[in-house]
Amino acid sequence: MRISTLTYFTSSLASMQDNQSQIARLSAQISTGQRMLSAKDDPLSAEKALQLSGSIAVRTQYLANQQKATLALNFETTVLTAMNTTLTNARAVLQQTNGSDAQAVRDQNAIQVANAYLQVKDLANTRDTEGHYLFAGFNTQLAGNNPPFQHTQVYPTIAASGSTNYLGTPYVSLTAPQGVRSITIDAGRSVQVTDNLDAVFQSGSVAGVANGSTTDVLQSLDQIAIDMHDTSLTTAQVDAKVKIAVDALTATLDRIGGVRRRLASAALEVSDVQKTTTSLQLLEQNSLSDVSKVDQAAAIIELQTRQTTLTAAQQVYAQTSKLSLFSFL
Repeated sequence: MRISTLTYFTSSLASMQDNQSQIARLSAQISTGQRMLSAKDDPLSAEKALQLSGSIAVRTQYLANQQKATLALNFETTVLTAMNTTLTNARAVLQQTNGSDAQAVRDQNAIQVANAYLQVKDLANTRDTEGHYLFAGFNTQLAGNNPPFQHTQVYPTIAASGSTNYLGTPYVSLTAPQGVRSITIDAGRSVQVTDNLDAVFQSGSVAGVANGSTTDVLQSLDQIAIDMHDTSLTTAQVDAKVKIAVDALTATLDRIGGVRRRLASAALEVSDVQKTTTSLQLLEQNSLSDVSKVDQAAAIIELQTRQTTLTAAQQVYAQTSKLSLFSFL
């Protein structure tokens, strides 16, 4: 069968152009690492890659939220641990105090309790890493930069200590707590990352908790320091007041313990969700890689093969194009 010169040249040129196109495509795939340079290359795979990319982005945001939740929980845990230690030490001082002690001893103990009062009040008015009051409920930035727990220390003056004034979001009740913030850590799943200490420091103002002067921990600490410093009180009176203060601190420590247990449980929940989210994201990233990433080794081999084929075709085409009947005359 004879092949005309025009047919040969046309088919050869088309073949070389196709090779050049494939070489350009392979070069782009190798340089970008992507198998699909456009959606038209593989519509089904492109749609799957888009879905996987969206899911990975969502999980990345959840991981960021989980990290934020972990930091918030750890921060509050640190503050409450310090508060628990301070109150425990103050209670230990009171448990060793007797009305029959020398006044100098009672005064020394009063100083320790007064220092504990200052430490506890500072911790209750702690600001978080963003400068917001940690235990103010939703009122994280109070007018005039006022701290949420307001109490004026009376010690060492011999007078009655006043009650604490709370400027944050009222707790309302044990069954319907207010002023707590949450962070979404997964689809349809949130975790509480702050607590309202109104119920811990002023449980007498919270529905469902018994009233009584002993429930105001700042007032109790200030008042017992005053009482131990008061030389007019009898031994029996001091002992009675110390017992009331010890009971108040014990009740407060129990409430703080409940908050700390909630924090530990929330931290464990976030950790479990974080592990699951990380595992699922890794699986999706691997699936996305399988769908969209190019096989570099195979692509390089094909590129070299096509380059060799193109070079040979170009040389043959160049030699053939020089042929003429006049060459055989």
